[in-house]
Amino acid sequence: MKKLVSSFIFLLLICIGGGAFAEENVETSLTDFEKTYLLETGHTVEEIESLPVEVAKQLVKEKAVINDKGYDIVQFLESSPSKPGQISTMGSISSSTMKLSGTVYKVTSDKAYNDKFYIYGNFTWLKTPSYTLVDKMTFGFPSSSGLYLPTSSGLVTQHQHRYSQDPQGNGNWIDYAIDYSPSDWEPSAGVAGDFDLRSSTSLTKHKGYMGQYVYVPTSKSGTINIKIEYGHKLYSGSPTVSVYPAGLAITPTSSVDTASYALTLSY
Repeated sequence: MKKLVSSFIFLLLICIGGGAFAEENVETSLTDFEKTYLLETGHTVEEIESLPVEVAKQLVKEKAVINDKGYDIVQFLESSPSKPGQISTMGSISSSTMKLSGTVYKVTSDKAYNDKFYIYGNFTWLKTPSYTLVDKMTFGFPSSSGLYLPTSSGLVTQHQHRYSQDPQGNGNWIDYAIDYSPSDWEPSAGVAGDFDLRSSTSLTKHKGYMGQYVYVPTSKSGTINIKIEYGHKLYSGSPTVSVYPAGLAITPTSSVDTASYALTLSY
């Protein structure tokens, strides 16, 4: 009898393990249905391939519809010390070029009498920056819009940002853990995420994304701009954020490079 019970438990563990493994495999790729849905809702093949799988699957699940999207290729100014330990003035143009993209979606709302939107932004360093520091990305929107952040137990929720690194620049990306809390936030004004770029060689590429859900009462209507901004310190430290009439954004200083993209949200 003991042998029979032991055998049953052993088989049960195998089944459970196999099911978990199968589920994990599903999460690492999109189904044909999910790819078709994303194509039909306005994504290009390139955009689908660049979307993190966890984000793409959630968009399909929530029947997301694109409200606005776009991207920009930017070139940052970085100082280059002429001698070890010496910091030169800002102005030398480096080859550190970055792609900044943003999309805002309307998704199925889980709150009565409220519309729900998902703001998504990502960046890719096409060439490694001179300094691998802690960079920041912000989503900012005017407080007069009526948009508000979901919260629970005093914390902003329904947020994620993640950093990834391609050490050899050959397409083999390492995805680091998702952070589910913003590094900074301001009520009805936006959120920020920080990205600790890992030490690298001249071949290394860096990328990351940030996503945040927001709500707005269905009784409100209007058209606003959402500002996606990326900040990179020229030689040391990390950018800071401030609140402006237009929302949360990178604090401008002479030692910070910034790139921004504007989205239009109609609700």
